[in-house]
Amino acid sequence: MSVKQPSLRSLTAWYVVGAMVLGTIFGGAALPEARAKQQDLTDQEKDKKDEKKDEKKDEKKLSLKPDRKIEFTTDEGTWLSLDASPDGKTIVFELVGDIYTLPIEGGEAKLIDGGMAFDSQPKFSPDGKWIAFLSDRDGSENVWIMHPDGTEPKQISKEAGAEFASPNWTPDGQYVLVSKAAFGINTFEIWMYHIQGGSGVQVSKAKPAPTVRRREQLNNLGVSASADGKYLYYAHRVGGFTYEAQFPLWQVARRDRKTGDEDILINQLASSMRPVLSPDGTSLLYVTRHEAESGLRLRNLQTGEDRWVKYPITRDDQESRFTRDLFPGYAFLPGGKEIVYNNDGKIYRLDIATGAERLIPFTAKVSQDLGPKLDFPQKVEEGPVKVRLIQDPVESPDGKRLAFSALTHLYVMDIPGGKPQRLTTGNAKEFQPTWSPEGKSIAYVTWSAGGGQICKVPSTGGTPKQLTQTSAFYSDPAWSPHDDRIVALRGSAYDRDNSTFDFGIAGSPDLIWIPADGGTATLILPARGAGKPHFTHEKDRIYLYTRGGLISLRYDGTDRRTHLQVKSPPLGFSDEPDPADDVLASPDGNWVLAHIMNQLYVTAMPVVGGEAPTIMINAGSVPVKKITDIGADYFAWADDGKTITWAVGPSFFRQPLSAISFEPPKEEKKEGEKKDDANRKNSKNRKNP
Repeated sequence: MSVKQPSLRSLTAWYVVGAMVLGTIFGGAALPEARAKQQDLTDQEKDKKDEKKDEKKDEKKLSLKPDRKIEFTTDEGTWLSLDASPDGKTIVFELVGDIYTLPIEGGEAKLIDGGMAFDSQPKFSPDGKWIAFLSDRDGSENVWIMHPDGTEPKQISKEAGAEFASPNWTPDGQYVLVSKAAFGINTFEIWMYHIQGGSGVQVSKAKPAPTVRRREQLNNLGVSASADGKYLYYAHRVGGFTYEAQFPLWQVARRDRKTGDEDILINQLASSMRPVLSPDGTSLLYVTRHEAESGLRLRNLQTGEDRWVKYPITRDDQESRFTRDLFPGYAFLPGGKEIVYNNDGKIYRLDIATGAERLIPFTAKVSQDLGPKLDFPQKVEEGPVKVRLIQDPVESPDGKRLAFSALTHLYVMDIPGGKPQRLTTGNAKEFQPTWSPEGKSIAYVTWSAGGGQICKVPSTGGTPKQLTQTSAFYSDPAWSPHDDRIVALRGSAYDRDNSTFDFGIAGSPDLIWIPADGGTATLILPARGAGKPHFTHEKDRIYLYTRGGLISLRYDGTDRRTHLQVKSPPLGFSDEPDPADDVLASPDGNWVLAHIMNQLYVTAMPVVGGEAPTIMINAGSVPVKKITDIGADYFAWADDGKTITWAVGPSFFRQPLSAISFEPPKEEKKEGEKKDDANRKNSKNRKNP
């Protein structure tokens, strides 16, 4: 038996290993930091201006280097955002992260912008001299412009961590309008960037006021400016991406560029989005949903007449993340009688009056450089299985043994240095051991597709005894301090077996207790989200954790008290502090362990009476200490609350509560500061012998 007992902040760790349990917490090597390739200027005879230009160009190269190449020819593409030149002779479109141009009659597409960067959503300037597009060639997605032949690419925005969608132009061709969101699942705002430079001007705000919550933030996508420069049209929504969203989600809005007033222009039951103005500004084409398909409708802005133009078309992206807008870019041809758009992988000319369409055939030669192949062959180990995870390890009351579940069976070992031994010999799947107060027995739950039971077995091993009388999904058993009862959660075996997601608790479980020697289960109350029953020195009260805080109650479900809430700063989608995932009171009721984002914290539990206090782990109203650095899969109190235990993977850790310092760590002085201190000390000693 191999045992490691490193000294780390008075921490002792035992690696549960042997014939059944072995492993390491984690492994791997730090990836080498990418270094910018420096251009060798020793053999070049260029002035300083050219040198700086070349260095700047080199800095914008992606750190991923090409290692392979894939080449093919295609005559179709999915989600092709495209545009038509002002003279109607040329189509520009994106294809697998590159940009091509194509004669309006069709034919072979010409690659004007390729490489490993992902370039997309091209849009001609009003005079046809520039194409705006999105590219991540500088390491982060930004707005760029280039000439129609692909020359003179120029970065317009310089964001280090943002997402963009649907660049467009102001009528004067001086600004690029674009929807921008902070990186991640955030809402889009409209920005405008001058082609000569600058950090950009914000047009719309996701949070018009600081008090606006995340789910109430404004989302504006796919902006289009009127030819007279008076209005902006775009798809508007309150809130960002959500699961199981209900229509309508988006509606076309119009914004006055002088006053900033915004009005919802088009209301559709299944949303309206991707507005494009006709060249004369009298009509607005937009996408909407009908039943399960998307279609194009035309709104006469003078009369209000609204009619179908084409149905069905490529399905919109409302229910997804809509990172490339809600529908591929499309455009009117000069005269406003036709549009060009992408449908079912092809490019078409669509007659607005009749709905008739003509195929614009194209072929494109794709040549993509790819990074190294992520193929890492691994040898499949043979022989004894090395367990990488122990489940629900719990120390015996005397602190000399450890019980845990591994590979669906229960084991007990002496600590430190013991060899894991199976407690039972059967084939039942066994989980969540809990020791009796005197340490002579271990209760646990079993599980199979037909249901589970609560059983107990002598802690030295032997024949299990079934304690429950009905099959169910039992979880979180806890032995009462009086040694006469076992408290647990009981859920429906059917719900557990047919649940879509596995969060450990199925359906709406009940909190129950059974006699420690077996018998009829007594209902305490419906759990309603409460879990992890446990006890303190108040032997007649059961403690449980809910999202509303740590609570306790009597065996008959009465006298419910809320003791405290433990919260962390807002995480993910939330604007409000997030409650801990789990909280466990110490036996003496003075401390709690809190599990937050898979890290373990210990904090004091003040008794204040009345409304339960809220402890913020970052505020320090009472002593709070983060115990783990790499996480905790399971945790518990041991030695009657004198010791904290937790497990990560196959490793079991102990730390005395008395060894934890709640004082903030002192900042170590830098090497230079240490030398200065030493010099001052030496100088002082010389002056004062």
